[in-house]
Amino acid sequence: MSTMTIPRADVTSEQVSDALRHGLSARYHVLPGRGIIENPDVRGADHLDTILVGTGSNRLFRTEVVITRRSGRTVIALHPGGLPGGWPGGLKLLNRLWITRTTRRVLQAAPGLR
Repeated sequence: MSTMTIPRADVTSEQVSDALRHGLSARYHVLPGRGIIENPDVRGADHLDTILVGTGSNRLFRTEVVITRRSGRTVIALHPGGLPGGWPGGLKLLNRLWITRTTRRVLQAAPGLR
């Protein structure tokens, strides 16, 4: 897991989603309200501050962005995806090195999130 802290508590999931859509290429899907654990094709009301970033069918190559607000700051946690049961073993590592790292760079460079 990778985290980053923004020294403002008013960052919304819409702002984060917009920053990701603007900074990532068209091959990436930015899906607000979807988590990595459940079926990525079903939007859940309990995941309002969760964003799934993926490519292709979003099942193999994906990362989850979780937004939490705490006393004057916003913490964004990035969780690389993988397959249930851990197969194949290197998929989570590949997602951490590729999609999670790319997502983090885009968020760090986004002018609206500084």
